[in-house]
Amino acid sequence: MRVRAAERVIPFRFGHAYFNSRFPRVWDLNAVCVEAHGEVDPGEIASDAELLHSDAEHDFRRVDVYDEAVGAACERFFTRLGWERDRLVYMTYRGPGERTAGTVQVDEVMRADLRDFRTEIARTEDWAKSDDVLNEVLNAGEVFTDAGAGRHFAVRAEGAVVSAAELYSDGRTAQVEDVATSPDNRGRGLASAVVLRAVEEAIASGHDFVFLIANDGSWPKELYVRLGFETIGHTWSFLRKPALIAPT
Repeated sequence: MRVRAAERVIPFRFGHAYFNSRFPRVWDLNAVCVEAHGEVDPGEIASDAELLHSDAEHDFRRVDVYDEAVGAACERFFTRLGWERDRLVYMTYRGPGERTAGTVQVDEVMRADLRDFRTEIARTEDWAKSDDVLNEVLNAGEVFTDAGAGRHFAVRAEGAVVSAAELYSDGRTAQVEDVATSPDNRGRGLASAVVLRAVEEAIASGHDFVFLIANDGSWPKELYVRLGFETIGHTWSFLRKPALIAPT
């Protein structure tokens, strides 16, 4: 997905940087991706990331590491420098789990129908410090929709969207993404319903591999297990936020 959404792809000694200058403050669209295996010096990775992001005039630094062992080796180094880290788990759908969608009605909607809902969810994040940044992040969703032939599924209550999920595809592989439920509606099985509807649509349209990505150790991971997903691997993501970047 990131490759198809990139405006520029820059090779470097450990992998590639995928950047999109239309959305310079969106972390997911501007990442330095380490594709190397074996023994790698975390300091050299950090140095290369600094140069790449600095040249692109980004006010943050984002490094994604696809090899689990390399990511583990980088963890101590990056966290000591003040970077945030996430260990991400890749999970694939293996078949019906112990939890079902029940009788919750899930509709397929247009991306524009989710704007108010996505705005509500985004405002709870610490990066949503201004409407300018918030709108840039929300507008960037169109890039992912275009790159991944995105489809959108939602549950409504009194006409308003209260839970939603995205489904992206490259033709054979499908990814469930951006699962969210408004705070006042959690604990009602709505997230289960939108995820399973997305899975159902992916399988019905001929995808032979359906997966999602979760934060390892977070409660959604356990929910996905109950829905029929199984862990197949891990990656790492490291982020240095703008406040920690020295002005130039």
